[in-house]
Amino acid sequence: MIRAGVVLFGADGIAVIERIRDGLTYYVLPGGQVDPGETLAEAARRETYEELGLHVRIHGAVAVVNFRETTQHYFLAEAIGGEFGTGAGPEMDSPVDSERGSYRALWLPPHRYGELKPKPIGATLAAVPDPEAVVTGWLAAPLGFDEV
Repeated sequence: MIRAGVVLFGADGIAVIERIRDGLTYYVLPGGQVDPGETLAEAARRETYEELGLHVRIHGAVAVVNFRETTQHYFLAEAIGGEFGTGAGPEMDSPVDSERGSYRALWLPPHRYGELKPKPIGATLAAVPDPEAVVTGWLAAPLGFDEV
């Protein structure tokens, strides 16, 4: 499966989806499956709107993460419209006790970047004093990660 998502910084941190599933709480970057006929960037924009309620401008690829049977492509994005937290994709109405668990858009503050999934991206951002500058630098040479 091919997935596409965004790395989006704001005044309060990085945009994430809080997932609560099977009694666990974790934070993932906004994104999802690439539909037939979509480019990776188109899928990242669509998924960001569905999950966050924001329209974004894609600035370029910053990371590719291979995890199990998926390849996840992440793009640096900038919000250009919409209202954060109003995403209305089908997953956003999923209750905590469902098989899929719940989804909620929020801003993860910098001191919690280490909790972010994919883990290699979260660990890298947590280890630097200016994560936004680091991600901007990734535009020149996107990072590749194999997550186990």
